[in-house]
Amino acid sequence: MKKQNNIVLIFLFLFLSLGCDDILEEDITDNVMQITVPLEGAKLIGNSVQFSWEYIDGAKDYRVQVTNSNQINVVDSLVKANSFTYTLDSGTYQWRIRGENFAYKTAYIFPVNFSIEESDDLSNQIVDLEFPTDNFYENEPSKGVVFSWKKLGKADFYNFILIKKLNGETIAHEAPNITATRVTVDDSDIDEDAEYIWKVMAINTLDDGTVSETEFSEQSLFVDTVAPNQPILSSPVDLDEIAPSVVTFNWQNGTDTGNVKSPITSFIEIFKDIDFTIEEFSSNTSSNSIQYEFKTVGTYYWRVTAKDVAKNISDHSIVRSIIVK
Repeated sequence: MKKQNNIVLIFLFLFLSLGCDDILEEDITDNVMQITVPLEGAKLIGNSVQFSWEYIDGAKDYRVQVTNSNQINVVDSLVKANSFTYTLDSGTYQWRIRGENFAYKTAYIFPVNFSIEESDDLSNQIVDLEFPTDNFYENEPSKGVVFSWKKLGKADFYNFILIKKLNGETIAHEAPNITATRVTVDDSDIDEDAEYIWKVMAINTLDDGTVSETEFSEQSLFVDTVAPNQPILSSPVDLDEIAPSVVTFNWQNGTDTGNVKSPITSFIEIFKDIDFTIEEFSSNTSSNSIQYEFKTVGTYYWRVTAKDVAKNISDHSIVRSIIVK
C-alpha cells in the first residue's frame, strides 16, 4: 500500500511540475505549416491580400507576420481561422506563419516573398476604415464624431453613408462624391443611443469611360450615453465579523436601461477608513464577485462602482463594513 501511495505522489508531483495545460495540450512542435496563398514570388494586383494556410491538428491559433521591404513588421496578428485578409500599399513584402496552442508552437515557415501593384480597377479592392474602429463605443456624440479611412491611390472620390440601427435601419447621414478621407458627423445626425453602421465606397472613372468602384466597407459604432445602474451589494453583510481569512465579495449591477447595453466592468474598493483615503485593496473585474484575503485585524469599508466600455460610470454602491478580529 505504501509503495502504491508513493507512485501516486510521484505522478501528482510530475503533473503539478509540468502544468495542467502542458499535459492537456497537444505537442505541435514538430508540425510543419502548409501555406496556400500567397506563394513565393506572387504578384498581386490591388490592395487586398488574402493569406491562407492548412489547419494543423492541435493548433488553437496562428501567428501571421508580414514585413515590408525595410524589414519593418506591418502585420503581427493572432488568427483562429485558416485565412486572414489585410490591405497593404503597393510594394514588396515577406510573410510567415506558425501554429500555436497554450503550451506549444510550431516553427515559423521560411519567409515567403510577394509583391503588390496598384490597379486602376477598384472592383477587387477595399477601402480600409481607420476610426472609429469596429464595435467602438462612444458616450459623447454631442462633440461630433470624425469618421476616417485610408486613401485609396486610384480613387477619384468616395461615398459615405451612416445608418442608424434601432428598431430597424434608417440613413442618418450621407456624404456622396467627396475627395477627403474623413467626414465629421455632428449630434444632429447622431441623435440618440443606438448602433450606427458607417460605410465607405471608393469610385473612379477608367480611361475607357467606364466606372469602377469598391464594395462598401463597413464598421459599427455604438453610442451609449446612459451610465450603468448603481451596483447592489450582496455579501458579506454590513458589520460582518470574521477571523483573518479569504473573503468572497458579491454584488449585482442590475438592469441596463439604455438602448445600447455596453459590457460592464466592476471596480471594487476596500479601504481602512470610512472616508476612503487609506486603501487596502482595489481591483477591476468583469465578474460580479472577487476574493480578497484579510491578514490584519481591523474594520474595513468596501464599495463597488460600475463602468461600461463607453466610459459611463455609475454612482458608488452603498458602503458596507467588515470587521476582522
